[in-house]
Amino acid sequence: MSNDTEALKDEVRKFLRLHMTPVPAQLATSGKKHLEVWRPVDKPRAVGLEMDHAGLIGLWLARQHVPPGLPDSITRVDKEPKLNGWTDAAGRGANSNLTAYVEFRRKKISRLAVTSLPDAMFVLEALLK
Repeated sequence: MSNDTEALKDEVRKFLRLHMTPVPAQLATSGKKHLEVWRPVDKPRAVGLEMDHAGLIGLWLARQHVPPGLPDSITRVDKEPKLNGWTDAAGRGANSNLTAYVEFRRKKISRLAVTSLPDAMFVLEALLK
């Protein structure tokens, strides 16, 4: 990963530690290796932070929590629940570790591909409102 992506990950994690609490996985198989889930203290919303992609971070949200007016620089992919996971219109799945969290299980979800700190803050700050 580039230094820019590493700096983005560091800043996003710093924000999450200051403003949200980590959500423990309800399944032991999750392991938080590729995904961390965080929730605002006083809101029933969650964000899945996926950091194993080159050049971007993935922010997973239940679709009803995706903020309106996303910047064009954020790539959004919607996923529909299917049995024990999700798929998009092209048949591609989602991070299977999301099933370990009741905040996402059997819900319509969206993956937001973020490449800049301002875009990440747009999404994360909207979750706090």
